[in-house]
Amino acid sequence: MNWVFPFLCASPALIFWSARFSQKRFLWGILGFVFFLDALTALVSPLNLKAVALVCAFWSSAASFWAYTEYARDQKKDAASKASLQKLLAKSDEVSNRLSELKLESVKIEREQKKTLALYGAVKSLAQALGWEDTKPILESAVDQYLGATAYSFYVSSSSGSANFDALLCRGLHDSPGASFSSLKKCIESHSQSYRQACLIHSPEEAMVTPFEDNGEVLGLFYAKIPHGTNAEEFLRNSKIFAGEIAFAFRRLKLFQDVENLSRIDGLTGAHRRGEFEERLRHEIVRARTFKTTVGILMLDIDHFKKLNDRYGHPFGDQVLKRVGEILNASVYETDFVARYGGEEFVVILPRAEPAGALRKAEAIRAAIEAEKFSIAFETISISVSIGMSHFPRDASDPESLVQEADQALYAAKDRGRNQVADASQVKKS
Repeated sequence: MNWVFPFLCASPALIFWSARFSQKRFLWGILGFVFFLDALTALVSPLNLKAVALVCAFWSSAASFWAYTEYARDQKKDAASKASLQKLLAKSDEVSNRLSELKLESVKIEREQKKTLALYGAVKSLAQALGWEDTKPILESAVDQYLGATAYSFYVSSSSGSANFDALLCRGLHDSPGASFSSLKKCIESHSQSYRQACLIHSPEEAMVTPFEDNGEVLGLFYAKIPHGTNAEEFLRNSKIFAGEIAFAFRRLKLFQDVENLSRIDGLTGAHRRGEFEERLRHEIVRARTFKTTVGILMLDIDHFKKLNDRYGHPFGDQVLKRVGEILNASVYETDFVARYGGEEFVVILPRAEPAGALRKAEAIRAAIEAEKFSIAFETISISVSIGMSHFPRDASDPESLVQEADQALYAAKDRGRNQVADASQVKKS
Protein backbone atom coordinates (compact mmCIF):
# COMPACT_ATOMS: atom_id res chain seq x y z
CA MET A 1 0.00 0.00 0.00
CA ASN A 2 3.02 2.30 0.21
CA TRP A 3 2.80 3.08 -3.51
CA VAL A 4 -0.98 3.50 -3.53
CA PHE A 5 -1.12 6.31 -1.02
CA PRO A 6 1.21 8.70 -2.89
CA PHE A 7 -0.62 7.93 -6.13
CA LEU A 8 -3.95 8.55 -4.41
CA CYS A 9 -2.73 11.88 -3.15
CA ALA A 10 -1.54 12.78 -6.62
CA SER A 11 -4.75 11.63 -8.33
CA PRO A 12 -6.60 14.97 -8.14
CA ALA A 13 -3.66 16.75 -9.78
CA LEU A 14 -3.43 13.97 -12.37
CA ILE A 15 -7.12 14.35 -13.18
CA PHE A 16 -6.85 18.13 -13.49
CA TRP A 17 -3.82 17.65 -15.72
CA SER A 18 -5.41 14.97 -17.93
CA ALA A 19 -8.56 17.02 -18.38
CA ARG A 20 -6.54 19.48 -20.42
CA PHE A 21 -6.25 17.00 -23.30
CA SER A 22 -8.93 16.31 -25.85
CA GLN A 23 -8.48 12.54 -25.98
CA LYS A 24 -11.70 11.63 -24.16
CA ARG A 25 -11.02 7.92 -23.83
CA PHE A 26 -7.71 8.52 -22.06
CA LEU A 27 -9.33 11.02 -19.69
CA TRP A 28 -12.21 8.74 -18.72
CA GLY A 29 -9.80 5.79 -18.30
CA ILE A 30 -7.75 7.81 -15.84
CA LEU A 31 -10.87 8.91 -13.97
CA GLY A 32 -12.25 5.38 -13.69
CA PHE A 33 -8.96 3.98 -12.42
CA VAL A 34 -8.63 6.77 -9.90
CA PHE A 35 -12.20 6.26 -8.58
CA PHE A 36 -11.45 2.57 -8.13
CA LEU A 37 -8.32 3.30 -6.19
CA ASP A 38 -10.10 5.89 -4.07
CA ALA A 39 -12.81 3.42 -3.09
CA LEU A 40 -10.32 0.63 -2.40
CA THR A 41 -8.08 2.84 -0.39
CA ALA A 42 -10.93 4.21 1.67
CA LEU A 43 -11.94 0.68 2.66
CA VAL A 44 -8.54 -0.85 3.47
CA SER A 45 -6.59 2.10 4.82
CA PRO A 46 -5.78 2.35 8.52
CA LEU A 47 -7.96 4.50 10.73
CA ASN A 48 -5.42 7.29 10.84
CA LEU A 49 -5.34 7.43 7.01
CA LYS A 50 -9.07 7.29 6.37
CA ALA A 51 -9.38 11.08 6.73
CA VAL A 52 -6.62 11.63 4.17
CA ALA A 53 -8.23 9.04 1.88
CA LEU A 54 -11.61 10.76 2.18
CA VAL A 55 -10.03 14.16 1.40
CA CYS A 56 -8.32 12.64 -1.63
CA ALA A 57 -11.61 11.06 -2.67
CA PHE A 58 -13.33 14.45 -2.32
CA TRP A 59 -10.76 16.25 -4.40
CA SER A 60 -10.76 13.41 -6.92
CA SER A 61 -14.53 13.68 -7.16
CA ALA A 62 -14.29 17.47 -7.59
CA ALA A 63 -11.60 17.03 -10.23
CA SER A 64 -13.70 14.39 -11.98
CA PHE A 65 -16.72 16.71 -11.96
CA TRP A 66 -14.60 19.52 -13.37
CA ALA A 67 -13.17 17.19 -16.03
CA TYR A 68 -16.71 16.10 -16.94
CA THR A 69 -17.90 19.70 -17.27
CA GLU A 70 -14.88 20.44 -19.45
CA TYR A 71 -15.68 17.37 -21.48
CA ALA A 72 -19.33 18.44 -21.81
CA ARG A 73 -18.29 21.90 -22.84
CA ASP A 74 -15.88 20.48 -25.42
CA GLN A 75 -18.66 18.29 -26.76
CA LYS A 76 -20.94 21.29 -27.01
CA LYS A 77 -18.24 23.28 -28.74
CA ASP A 78 -17.60 20.40 -31.12
CA ALA A 79 -21.30 20.10 -31.87
CA ALA A 80 -21.52 23.85 -32.42
CA SER A 81 -18.42 23.75 -34.59
CA LYS A 82 -19.82 20.86 -36.60
CA ALA A 83 -23.12 22.66 -37.01
CA SER A 84 -21.31 25.83 -38.02
CA LEU A 85 -19.15 23.83 -40.41
CA GLN A 86 -22.24 22.21 -41.92
CA LYS A 87 -23.79 25.63 -42.35
CA LEU A 88 -20.58 26.88 -43.96
CA LEU A 89 -20.47 23.87 -46.25
CA ALA A 90 -24.12 24.33 -47.15
CA LYS A 91 -23.50 28.02 -47.73
CA SER A 92 -20.43 27.14 -49.76
CA ASP A 93 -22.49 24.73 -51.90
CA GLU A 94 -25.16 27.38 -52.31
CA VAL A 95 -22.58 29.96 -53.31
CA SER A 96 -20.94 27.45 -55.66
CA ASN A 97 -24.29 26.65 -57.28
CA ARG A 98 -25.10 30.32 -57.56
CA LEU A 99 -21.69 30.97 -59.14
CA SER A 100 -22.38 28.19 -61.64
CA GLU A 101 -25.76 29.72 -62.42
CA LEU A 102 -24.17 33.15 -62.78
CA LYS A 103 -21.55 31.71 -65.11
CA LEU A 104 -24.26 30.11 -67.22
CA GLU A 105 -26.25 33.33 -67.19
CA SER A 106 -23.10 35.25 -68.07
CA VAL A 107 -22.40 32.93 -71.00
CA LYS A 108 -26.03 33.20 -72.10
CA ILE A 109 -25.99 37.00 -71.78
CA GLU A 110 -22.71 37.15 -73.69
CA ARG A 111 -24.14 34.93 -76.40
CA GLU A 112 -27.32 37.02 -76.59
CA GLN A 113 -25.21 40.16 -76.68
CA LYS A 114 -23.19 38.79 -79.59
CA LYS A 115 -26.40 37.85 -81.38
CA THR A 116 -27.88 41.28 -80.71
CA LEU A 117 -24.73 42.99 -81.96
CA ALA A 118 -24.80 40.78 -85.05
CA LEU A 119 -28.42 41.74 -85.71
CA TYR A 120 -27.66 45.41 -85.08
CA GLY A 121 -24.71 45.20 -87.48
CA ALA A 122 -26.90 43.56 -90.11
CA VAL A 123 -29.59 46.22 -89.73
CA LYS A 124 -26.99 48.97 -90.01
CA SER A 125 -25.38 47.41 -93.07
CA LEU A 126 -28.71 46.75 -94.76
CA ALA A 127 -29.61 50.40 -94.25
CA GLN A 128 -26.64 51.27 -96.47
CA ALA A 129 -27.26 48.65 -99.17
CA LEU A 130 -28.24 50.01 -102.55
CA GLY A 131 -29.34 46.79 -104.24
CA TRP A 132 -30.36 43.20 -103.62
CA GLU A 133 -26.89 41.90 -104.49
CA ASP A 134 -25.43 44.01 -101.68
CA THR A 135 -27.70 42.30 -99.16
CA LYS A 136 -26.53 38.73 -99.79
CA PRO A 137 -23.30 38.71 -97.72
CA ILE A 138 -25.02 40.76 -95.02
CA LEU A 139 -27.91 38.31 -94.72
CA GLU A 140 -25.53 35.33 -94.74
CA SER A 141 -23.51 36.76 -91.86
CA ALA A 142 -26.63 37.71 -89.88
CA VAL A 143 -28.23 34.27 -90.25
CA ASP A 144 -25.00 32.54 -89.23
CA GLN A 145 -24.40 34.67 -86.14
CA TYR A 146 -27.95 35.38 -84.99
CA LEU A 147 -29.76 32.15 -85.84
CA GLY A 148 -26.97 29.64 -86.38
CA ALA A 149 -28.70 28.22 -89.47
CA THR A 150 -26.69 26.71 -92.32
CA ALA A 151 -29.47 25.72 -94.75
CA TYR A 152 -31.83 28.54 -95.72
CA SER A 153 -33.23 30.67 -98.53
CA PHE A 154 -34.56 34.21 -98.99
CA TYR A 155 -37.24 35.30 -101.44
CA VAL A 156 -38.29 38.85 -102.31
CA SER A 157 -41.65 39.92 -103.68
CA SER A 158 -41.67 40.18 -107.43
CA SER A 159 -42.44 43.44 -109.16
CA SER A 160 -45.17 41.56 -111.02
CA GLY A 161 -47.22 41.14 -107.84
CA SER A 162 -47.12 40.42 -104.13
CA ALA A 163 -48.21 36.81 -104.68
CA ASN A 164 -45.03 36.04 -106.62
CA PHE A 165 -41.56 35.85 -105.13
CA ASP A 166 -38.12 35.79 -106.73
CA ALA A 167 -35.18 33.88 -105.25
CA LEU A 168 -32.64 36.17 -103.60
CA LEU A 169 -30.37 33.77 -101.73
CA CYS A 170 -30.21 29.98 -101.28
CA ARG A 171 -27.66 28.13 -99.15
CA GLY A 172 -27.41 24.44 -98.25
CA LEU A 173 -30.76 23.45 -99.77
CA HIS A 174 -30.76 20.78 -102.46
CA ASP A 175 -33.85 18.58 -102.51
CA SER A 176 -35.52 20.81 -99.94
CA PRO A 177 -38.93 22.47 -100.48
CA GLY A 178 -37.23 25.79 -99.80
CA ALA A 179 -34.95 25.48 -102.83
CA SER A 180 -37.56 27.16 -105.09
CA PHE A 181 -40.63 29.28 -104.47
CA SER A 182 -42.93 26.95 -106.37
CA SER A 183 -41.99 23.94 -104.21
CA LEU A 184 -42.08 26.08 -101.07
CA LYS A 185 -45.56 27.32 -101.93
CA LYS A 186 -46.79 23.74 -102.42
CA CYS A 187 -45.23 22.68 -99.12
CA ILE A 188 -46.86 25.55 -97.22
CA GLU A 189 -50.24 24.79 -98.77
CA SER A 190 -49.90 21.06 -97.97
CA HIS A 191 -49.53 22.04 -94.30
CA SER A 192 -52.67 24.21 -94.52
CA GLN A 193 -50.59 27.28 -93.78
CA SER A 194 -50.23 30.71 -95.38
CA TYR A 195 -46.95 32.37 -96.32
CA ARG A 196 -48.31 35.49 -94.61
CA GLN A 197 -47.91 33.82 -91.20
CA ALA A 198 -44.73 32.46 -89.61
CA CYS A 199 -45.08 28.71 -89.26
CA LEU A 200 -43.22 25.47 -88.56
CA ILE A 201 -42.97 22.70 -91.13
CA HIS A 202 -42.41 19.13 -89.93
CA SER A 203 -42.21 17.24 -93.22
CA PRO A 204 -40.34 16.41 -95.34
CA GLU A 205 -37.92 18.17 -92.98
CA GLU A 206 -37.97 20.21 -89.79
CA ALA A 207 -38.05 23.80 -91.00
CA MET A 208 -39.81 27.13 -90.62
CA VAL A 209 -41.08 29.92 -92.85
CA THR A 210 -41.15 33.55 -91.76
CA PRO A 211 -42.47 36.47 -93.85
CA PHE A 212 -40.86 39.91 -93.95
CA GLU A 213 -43.88 42.14 -93.56
CA ASP A 214 -44.31 45.90 -93.49
CA ASN A 215 -47.67 47.68 -93.21
CA GLY A 216 -49.53 44.51 -94.09
CA GLU A 217 -47.50 43.84 -97.25
CA VAL A 218 -45.31 40.73 -97.46
CA LEU A 219 -42.01 41.93 -98.89
CA GLY A 220 -40.10 38.67 -98.64
CA LEU A 221 -39.91 35.18 -97.19
CA PHE A 222 -37.26 33.43 -95.11
CA TYR A 223 -37.09 29.63 -95.13
CA ALA A 224 -34.64 27.75 -92.91
CA LYS A 225 -34.03 24.18 -91.82
CA ILE A 226 -33.98 24.03 -88.02
CA PRO A 227 -30.43 23.16 -86.85
CA HIS A 228 -30.03 19.81 -85.08
CA GLY A 229 -30.52 20.10 -81.33
CA THR A 230 -32.25 23.48 -81.55
CA ASN A 231 -35.65 24.08 -79.99
CA ALA A 232 -38.04 24.64 -82.90
CA GLU A 233 -40.30 27.11 -81.10
CA GLU A 234 -37.35 29.18 -79.92
CA PHE A 235 -35.85 29.15 -83.41
CA LEU A 236 -39.16 30.33 -84.88
CA ARG A 237 -39.42 33.06 -82.26
CA ASN A 238 -35.88 34.30 -83.02
CA SER A 239 -36.61 34.16 -86.74
CA LYS A 240 -39.66 36.37 -86.28
CA ILE A 241 -37.55 38.88 -84.33
CA PHE A 242 -34.95 38.73 -87.10
CA ALA A 243 -37.59 39.29 -89.79
CA GLY A 244 -39.20 42.13 -87.86
CA GLU A 245 -35.90 43.97 -87.48
CA ILE A 246 -34.83 43.85 -91.11
CA ALA A 247 -38.23 44.15 -92.79
CA PHE A 248 -37.66 47.89 -93.16
CA ALA A 249 -34.55 47.16 -95.24
CA PHE A 250 -36.63 45.02 -97.58
CA ARG A 251 -39.12 47.87 -97.88
CA ARG A 252 -36.33 50.33 -98.63
CA LEU A 253 -34.69 48.08 -101.22
CA LYS A 254 -38.03 47.35 -102.85
CA LEU A 255 -38.64 51.09 -103.18
CA PHE A 256 -35.20 51.45 -104.76
CA GLN A 257 -36.05 48.59 -107.10
CA ASP A 258 -39.36 50.20 -108.05
CA VAL A 259 -37.64 53.52 -108.74
CA GLU A 260 -34.98 51.74 -110.80
CA ASN A 261 -37.66 49.86 -112.72
CA LEU A 262 -39.43 53.13 -113.44
CA SER A 263 -36.25 54.41 -115.01
CA ARG A 264 -35.81 51.20 -117.04
CA ILE A 265 -39.43 50.30 -117.84
CA ASP A 266 -41.82 52.25 -120.00
CA GLY A 267 -44.76 53.11 -117.76
CA LEU A 268 -47.40 52.75 -120.47
CA THR A 269 -46.43 49.52 -122.22
CA GLY A 270 -44.48 47.66 -119.52
CA ALA A 271 -41.63 47.15 -122.00
CA HIS A 272 -38.05 48.24 -121.35
CA ARG A 273 -36.84 51.61 -122.51
CA ARG A 274 -34.60 52.12 -125.52
CA GLY A 275 -31.45 52.72 -123.48
CA GLU A 276 -31.91 49.38 -121.72
CA PHE A 277 -32.41 47.70 -125.09
CA GLU A 278 -29.17 49.07 -126.51
CA GLU A 279 -27.20 47.99 -123.45
CA ARG A 280 -28.77 44.54 -123.43
CA LEU A 281 -28.13 44.04 -127.14
CA ARG A 282 -24.42 44.86 -126.72
CA HIS A 283 -24.26 42.38 -123.87
CA GLU A 284 -25.97 39.63 -125.89
CA ILE A 285 -23.70 40.19 -128.89
CA VAL A 286 -20.60 39.84 -126.67
CA ARG A 287 -22.06 36.67 -125.16
CA ALA A 288 -22.88 35.26 -128.60
CA ARG A 289 -19.32 35.94 -129.85
CA THR A 290 -17.81 34.33 -126.75
CA PHE A 291 -19.91 31.17 -126.76
CA LYS A 292 -20.40 30.92 -130.54
CA THR A 293 -24.19 31.29 -130.30
CA THR A 294 -26.74 33.47 -132.10
CA VAL A 295 -29.01 36.46 -131.47
CA GLY A 296 -32.20 37.41 -133.29
CA ILE A 297 -33.92 40.81 -133.38
CA LEU A 298 -37.53 41.61 -134.20
CA MET A 299 -38.49 45.22 -134.90
CA LEU A 300 -42.27 45.92 -134.88
CA ASP A 301 -44.26 48.93 -135.94
CA ILE A 302 -48.04 49.34 -135.47
CA ASP A 303 -49.61 49.84 -138.87
CA HIS A 304 -51.37 53.17 -139.50
CA PHE A 305 -50.98 54.17 -135.86
CA LYS A 306 -51.15 57.92 -136.65
CA LYS A 307 -54.53 57.41 -138.32
CA LEU A 308 -55.79 55.56 -135.22
CA ASN A 309 -54.73 58.49 -133.02
CA ASP A 310 -56.26 61.07 -135.35
CA ARG A 311 -59.56 59.21 -135.69
CA TYR A 312 -60.11 57.77 -132.20
CA GLY A 313 -57.95 60.02 -130.03
CA HIS A 314 -54.74 59.61 -128.09
CA PRO A 315 -56.36 57.72 -125.14
CA PHE A 316 -57.33 54.99 -127.60
CA GLY A 317 -53.81 55.06 -129.05
CA ASP A 318 -52.42 54.61 -125.55
CA GLN A 319 -54.77 51.67 -125.04
CA VAL A 320 -53.44 50.06 -128.19
CA LEU A 321 -49.80 50.63 -127.17
CA LYS A 322 -50.41 49.18 -123.75
CA ARG A 323 -52.09 46.06 -125.12
CA VAL A 324 -49.37 45.48 -127.69
CA GLY A 325 -46.77 45.70 -124.91
CA GLU A 326 -48.72 43.13 -122.90
CA ILE A 327 -48.97 40.75 -125.84
CA LEU A 328 -45.25 41.02 -126.55
CA ASN A 329 -44.28 40.38 -122.92
CA ALA A 330 -46.62 37.38 -122.79
CA SER A 331 -45.35 35.94 -126.08
CA VAL A 332 -41.64 35.63 -125.29
CA TYR A 333 -39.48 33.59 -122.90
CA GLU A 334 -37.97 34.96 -119.70
CA THR A 335 -34.57 35.09 -121.39
CA ASP A 336 -35.97 37.24 -124.23
CA PHE A 337 -36.09 41.01 -124.01
CA VAL A 338 -38.92 43.37 -125.03
CA ALA A 339 -38.40 47.12 -125.38
CA ARG A 340 -40.26 50.14 -126.71
CA TYR A 341 -37.96 51.58 -129.33
CA GLY A 342 -39.87 54.81 -129.84
CA GLY A 343 -43.41 55.97 -130.55
CA GLU A 344 -45.32 52.95 -131.87
CA GLU A 345 -42.16 50.87 -132.52
CA PHE A 346 -41.07 47.90 -130.40
CA VAL A 347 -38.03 45.61 -130.50
CA VAL A 348 -37.53 42.08 -129.23
CA ILE A 349 -34.17 40.42 -128.55
CA LEU A 350 -34.16 36.63 -128.95
CA PRO A 351 -30.89 35.22 -127.51
CA ARG A 352 -29.68 31.86 -128.93
CA ALA A 353 -32.57 31.80 -131.42
CA GLU A 354 -32.05 30.17 -134.82
CA PRO A 355 -33.37 32.10 -137.86
CA ALA A 356 -36.22 29.65 -138.48
CA GLY A 357 -37.29 29.77 -134.84
CA ALA A 358 -37.11 33.57 -134.74
CA LEU A 359 -39.26 33.73 -137.87
CA ARG A 360 -41.89 31.46 -136.29
CA LYS A 361 -41.89 33.63 -133.18
CA ALA A 362 -42.39 36.77 -135.29
CA GLU A 363 -45.33 35.20 -137.15
CA ALA A 364 -46.93 34.10 -133.86
CA ILE A 365 -46.64 37.64 -132.46
CA ARG A 366 -48.06 39.17 -135.65
CA ALA A 367 -51.02 36.77 -135.59
CA ALA A 368 -51.70 37.36 -131.87
CA ILE A 369 -51.82 41.14 -132.37
CA GLU A 370 -54.00 40.83 -135.46
CA ALA A 371 -56.48 38.66 -133.50
CA GLU A 372 -56.83 41.28 -130.77
CA LYS A 373 -60.06 43.31 -130.84
CA PHE A 374 -60.52 46.83 -129.44
CA SER A 375 -63.90 48.36 -128.68
CA ILE A 376 -64.65 52.05 -128.75
CA ALA A 377 -68.20 53.39 -128.71
CA PHE A 378 -70.16 50.99 -130.97
CA GLU A 379 -67.19 50.09 -133.13
CA THR A 380 -64.83 47.08 -132.92
CA ILE A 381 -61.36 47.73 -134.25
CA SER A 382 -58.54 45.41 -135.24
CA ILE A 383 -54.93 46.44 -135.64
CA SER A 384 -51.88 44.91 -137.26
CA VAL A 385 -48.12 45.20 -137.07
CA SER A 386 -45.28 44.96 -139.55
CA ILE A 387 -42.16 43.15 -138.37
CA GLY A 388 -38.59 43.22 -139.57
CA MET A 389 -36.18 40.50 -138.50
CA SER A 390 -32.37 40.34 -138.51
CA HIS A 391 -29.96 37.76 -137.15
CA PHE A 392 -26.46 37.68 -135.70
CA PRO A 393 -24.01 36.65 -137.09
CA ARG A 394 -25.84 35.94 -140.35
CA ASP A 395 -26.87 39.54 -141.15
CA ALA A 396 -24.49 41.72 -139.14
CA SER A 397 -21.46 41.48 -136.86
CA ASP A 398 -22.16 44.38 -134.46
CA PRO A 399 -25.21 45.72 -132.55
CA GLU A 400 -25.67 48.90 -134.62
CA SER A 401 -25.59 47.07 -137.92
CA LEU A 402 -27.95 44.38 -136.61
CA VAL A 403 -30.53 47.03 -135.65
CA GLN A 404 -30.10 48.75 -139.00
CA GLU A 405 -30.73 45.47 -140.83
CA ALA A 406 -33.91 44.85 -138.81
CA ASP A 407 -35.07 48.41 -139.51
CA GLN A 408 -34.58 47.98 -143.25
CA ALA A 409 -36.48 44.70 -143.11
CA LEU A 410 -39.31 46.49 -141.28
CA TYR A 411 -39.55 49.10 -144.03
CA ALA A 412 -39.60 46.30 -146.57
CA ALA A 413 -42.54 44.71 -144.75
CA LYS A 414 -44.41 48.01 -144.86
CA ASP A 415 -43.63 48.52 -148.55
CA ARG A 416 -45.02 45.06 -149.26
CA GLY A 417 -48.38 45.94 -147.78
CA ARG A 418 -47.92 45.80 -143.99
CA ASN A 419 -49.19 43.16 -141.54
CA GLN A 420 -46.34 40.79 -142.41
CA VAL A 421 -42.86 39.69 -141.40
CA ALA A 422 -39.80 40.49 -143.48
CA ASP A 423 -36.47 38.69 -142.98
CA ALA A 424 -33.34 40.81 -143.54
CA SER A 425 -31.63 37.99 -145.44
CA GLN A 426 -34.55 37.76 -147.88
CA VAL A 427 -34.68 41.54 -148.29
CA LYS A 428 -31.01 41.55 -149.36
CA LYS A 429 -31.66 38.85 -151.94
CA SER A 430 -34.56 40.74 -153.42
